[in-house]
Amino acid sequence: MKVIFLKDVAKVGQHGTMKEVSDGYALNFLIPRKLAMQATPDKVAAHLAAQKREGEAKEQQNKMIANAVHGLKGGRVEISAKATEKGGLFKSITVADIVRAVHEQRKISIPLETITLAKPIKEVGEHVIPIAFGAIKVEMTLAILASS
Repeated sequence: MKVIFLKDVAKVGQHGTMKEVSDGYALNFLIPRKLAMQATPDKVAAHLAAQKREGEAKEQQNKMIANAVHGLKGGRVEISAKATEKGGLFKSITVADIVRAVHEQRKISIPLETITLAKPIKEVGEHVIPIAFGAIKVEMTLAILASS
């Protein structure tokens, strides 16, 4: 019997995939537990249309993220943090702090995964931050300012 998985089932199928399984397994386990539904022609057509809509939405979202990342090229963002007299920070600056600052100062939302830091930032000063999304790779300047 051909089924469409509604949830991930370990070693059998993932959510949204269609697969041929034995009739007994489908009727006695998958369908009663709402893990899958029988793949009738109507349900298959609806499933394919939903997958197409999801793909288009994902593509649109990727374009928006790519434009946002491109807009950060050569930009500058400032973060104030408590620091010692020698310039060391009491708390390191993380990727989440950088994303929050970009959103507050530049009004641009980017996912955490686009920024990769070799190590956490623990010093006052200017730092070059690489940002990558797919084939787009840009750099922006992050200025860490000491606050009291």
